[in-house]
Amino acid sequence: MTQPESQPERQFLDLTEGDQGLAELLHASLTRLRDGVVGDDLQEMARDVLAGHTDLRQVAATDAYGGMLLDHYHRFREWEQNVDPEERQHMADQAADLTADLNTPNQQ
Repeated sequence: MTQPESQPERQFLDLTEGDQGLAELLHASLTRLRDGVVGDDLQEMARDVLAGHTDLRQVAATDAYGGMLLDHYHRFREWEQNVDPEERQHMADQAADLTADLNTPNQQ
């Protein structure tokens, strides 16, 4: 993310409680949505969030996207509950390592 922070970047840092690594992952995820990885509706939402026209809290509260996001969340939770506990821990460890790497300043 760039300096000074734009409105969307401040939003991501706020949502991740200042965790730069998680904020970057959130930004990357929205970028994938904007690129159409799951369809037109979420593509439009991600485009608006990344452009600073709306924020994720507002989006989640709307009829247009709230239900869709909740549906995707429920499908994720169902998948998560059926994942082998060792595999779930392995993925959690990988995510923690990734965010730790993203939070480490580049050493040049």
